[in-house]
Amino acid sequence: MSARLASALAALFFMLLGAAQVWLSFRLPDGLGLSPAEPGPGLFPMLVGSLLLVSATSVLVQTLAAQRVAESARQRFPVDIILLAAMIGSFIFLLPRAGFVISAFALLVGTLSIYGMPGWWRRVGTAFAMTAVSYLVFTRGLSVNLPSASWLN
Repeated sequence: MSARLASALAALFFMLLGAAQVWLSFRLPDGLGLSPAEPGPGLFPMLVGSLLLVSATSVLVQTLAAQRVAESARQRFPVDIILLAAMIGSFIFLLPRAGFVISAFALLVGTLSIYGMPGWWRRVGTAFAMTAVSYLVFTRGLSVNLPSASWLN
């Protein structure tokens, strides 16, 4: 199977998955809710499914529009995927122990390092900004109590 066909099939799979998630979110009791101030249980799954559907459609369009390139015969060991899985595992391990801020910051710095963002200070600055934004969105915007550091108490 060529990489182009595999990419197209993966995009189609994720398009179907996103569409199913959007459809099922409307079927939940109370659906999307009455207003943004009182969201229903289907609002967040509908947003995530919509993003998945749009992203997969974009990948499919790019894949179909791309010119056929010669396939590389050399297989490469997926070190970046294994490192990313290890980073997510460490995030899950650290979240209840070190709290959201430290865990999210470490995950973002690690992910940006794995995928080669240039400059150490850019990685740290981007991770700091995204951690701060996500913390404010969850605590102030959505009124979610995030895990605090149990090791530091």
